Amino acid sequence: MEPVYQAGSILMKVNTLQGKKMVESGLQSGDFSLPQSWPSCLPPPANLEILQEKVAGVQRELEDFKKEVLKAIHFLEDAFHKMDGALAQQEEQAARVKQRLREEEDRGIVRNKVLTFLLPREKQLREHCQRLEHLLLSRSRHGLGVAKRNQAE
Repeated sequence: MEPVYQAGSILMKVNTLQGKKMVESGLQSGDFSLPQSWPSCLPPPANLEILQEKVAGVQRELEDFKKEVLKAIHFLEDAFHKMDGALAQQEEQAARVKQRLREEEDRGIVRNKVLTFLLPREKQLREHCQRLEHLLLSRSRHGLGVAKRNQAE
């Protein structure tokens, strides 16, 4: 059985399923006017005007709410695009840094190879220079001794 409600001085029988459908369709369309099939439920004209004013106020509030929601959505979309751009920029920067690190690592590897080759070679050259210097010094000493003997004769 459908519940009976008293609205002011009028007793109304409310079909809750039909009322629910009306409210749902009204929320979707933004139209809160009563369907033509409900003329028997209408309150007296004075109350009807007040009710229509309230409905118009609710519709204005709904429109204002929709505008505010759209503003918020646009703001969020703009913020998302800015963050997406910043993220892409940081990803590019990170890729460049990784590339520079790889290049520096490659140069470090090449330096190590060069040093590995040159250090033993430098040691060999130093030893060879010392031998040549020793040989030169011993010859010059030997040459001085011969020169002194030649002078003494």
